[in-house]
Amino acid sequence: MKTKLWLSVAGAALLSGCTFVELSPHADEVLVLKPHQARECEQLRRSTSQVLDKVWFVNRNKEKMAEELETLARNTAAELGGNAVVADSDIEPGGKQRFIIYNCPHLR
Repeated sequence: MKTKLWLSVAGAALLSGCTFVELSPHADEVLVLKPHQARECEQLRRSTSQVLDKVWFVNRNKEKMAEELETLARNTAAELGGNAVVADSDIEPGGKQRFIIYNCPHLR
């Protein structure tokens, strides 16, 4: 019984470090900016990204979640013709984060 529990915990720990989100080829050029860097940009729309915040009842690493949320936001921006994103919230319970998608002609 202890072995099964240990294997479950070890598996969850390994999975929590895995990246589940891949950057699309077009999103490679989308930048992640701070709000003050987007002053000269045109806001296209807002979007919400979401990733798993727990794997087998184990909380995921916040840094890894932030990386995946940014990747999802960059993918969305590329699909909508934007070239930059700015986080519009902190990571919320449930692994959600809001972003603003921008078109920044001066950054192209």
